[in-house]
Amino acid sequence: MTSRLVRIAAEGEPVYVVHSGAAYRGVHARDVGNGLFVIRDSVRGVQISDVEVAGGYRVIENTSVPREAGADIVGLRVQGAKASFLRRSFARIRYGSHDGVIADVTASGTLTTGAHDLPVGISFADTAHDFRLERCTMRGFRWKRGDSKYWNGDGFSTERGNARIQFKQCAAWDNSDGGFDLKSTDSLLDDCTSGRNARNFRLWSSIRATRLTSVNPQKIGGIGDTNHFAIMAAQGLRVPLVIHIEHLVVRSDKAWPIFDVHDGPAHIVIGSHDIQVPPGTPLVRPRGKGSVPGGVSFAGAPPKL
Repeated sequence: MTSRLVRIAAEGEPVYVVHSGAAYRGVHARDVGNGLFVIRDSVRGVQISDVEVAGGYRVIENTSVPREAGADIVGLRVQGAKASFLRRSFARIRYGSHDGVIADVTASGTLTTGAHDLPVGISFADTAHDFRLERCTMRGFRWKRGDSKYWNGDGFSTERGNARIQFKQCAAWDNSDGGFDLKSTDSLLDDCTSGRNARNFRLWSSIRATRLTSVNPQKIGGIGDTNHFAIMAAQGLRVPLVIHIEHLVVRSDKAWPIFDVHDGPAHIVIGSHDIQVPPGTPLVRPRGKGSVPGGVSFAGAPPKL
């Protein structure tokens, strides 16, 4: 199926209910509702490419009908998409979906004030696993709330139960919470960049990275700390989280902490590094019972901060 669309009804009704083996190419739309592409049944081998969306709620929505039935996506391929002014997200992937590739996608959010919007560029939930994201950039997913409340808004997010999600040359900019907010196990960050988010990288489980670049964290609003890396180690861990970064690049105009470690132990292992921050920038700032036993391990000489 090759489809072209130039207009969507003002009601924002779903346009494509996705079926196994279908290919959706050259789709251009504006003011979409909760899903330009809606996956509501289990499907396989779906291809989505050359998509442009201007405005709306979400581009790819994965919600089964009925909800308890499940709607696994197997072998999803998304190649080439641009979306702007999205209130909620570009894509939500759920259930036991697996073996997908999302590549060459750029999406931007808009400041949202809806009570339940929780904006995220690309999010994974439930037990979705074995997805690869390549050259994707998520920018400006922000949730404006009262000054005394937490402002969610992430570029990329994964939840507990997700596994083996790989990010290759992906970037997150200008989001009101985490650039990469990852709870999945066995995740890989391969040459990724995060900048001007409240927390550029927010990591809840052990993770491996090749090259990571963190640029100028920025507090956009609400409560919550601001840092390059928030390591969300939990109390009572039998084994500390292990954060292994082969090459770390940090750039900052302000002395935001590089590693905020929350509530439990973490081992942080750095290979080579290129860190340019103001004098006095904390390398590690413990939060609650957070700790880095033995300190951060560097393959070479540690940075002079």
